[in-house]
Amino acid sequence: MVHQPSQPTTDSSARGTGEHSDTAGAAAPHQGDGVSILVELLDRSEPRKGHPSATTVLEEDGVRVVAFEFRAGDALKEHAAPHPALVQVVRGRVDFELPDGTVELVPGRLLHLTEGLRHAVDALEPTTLTVTLLPGHHVQGVHTDGAHSHG
Repeated sequence: MVHQPSQPTTDSSARGTGEHSDTAGAAAPHQGDGVSILVELLDRSEPRKGHPSATTVLEEDGVRVVAFEFRAGDALKEHAAPHPALVQVVRGRVDFELPDGTVELVPGRLLHLTEGLRHAVDALEPTTLTVTLLPGHHVQGVHTDGAHSHG
């Protein structure tokens, strides 16, 4: 069963049963049944002048997914990742400034950030990217091998 909530939220009284408070009219799943949630990522919010916008699009099972919308030239100043995170560009491209160089992040690439890693982001064109925050998780085997550095 695929749920397509406009604002995915979990009813705290249903935690552990897989039931969601915004099920768009779908029947509640039986206990033990898995649930999938389909989320639209594009155009969730408008960037502010010079700064991207950010919207939490999913928060389930200890994982939080935030969609960022950038205009060309928008930037995020250097900051640290609060948790391990996975970054993916859905459309567009950005320069991701890391301590050991700059990586151009485009659709089809996955970037793993460890907790506390300092980084900055510069949009080279209109871009939507997602950041999947993994508090309490440790991701192994995800590297930037083969990524082209420049700068």
